[in-house]
Amino acid sequence: MAEIQRVHGSPAAGGFYGYQPVILKIAGTNVGTADTLSGGKITAEGNFGKALRAIQQRASIVFVGTRANNQFVVMVDGASANPYNTANTDTSLTVAIDTLVTAATGVSTTVTDISGLEAGDLA
Repeated sequence: MAEIQRVHGSPAAGGFYGYQPVILKIAGTNVGTADTLSGGKITAEGNFGKALRAIQQRASIVFVGTRANNQFVVMVDGASANPYNTANTDTSLTVAIDTLVTAATGVSTTVTDISGLEAGDLA
């Protein structure tokens, strides 16, 4: 029989494979644009690819959500994440990821940690 993790007596999702999941929503006009293809080959990299490469500079990506032109969601491993921004003055992972994605894509973004969403928050 499978066991479930409980926190203060209530069922809760545990980490999987030893990861500490942090779910980030990255939003900004055209931050998630796709690559441009011609003849089955990439002729221009879209902002989605640029953003993912930038995020990987700070944390290991565990899951990538479906891309939309103006937003996407990624799950990163909190244990591997480097939350420091310039000169180790800011310890906010969302600020660090926001800074990197904005620099990589040229898009002004908003990064939100949605790890603690509760039922009904997305309705």
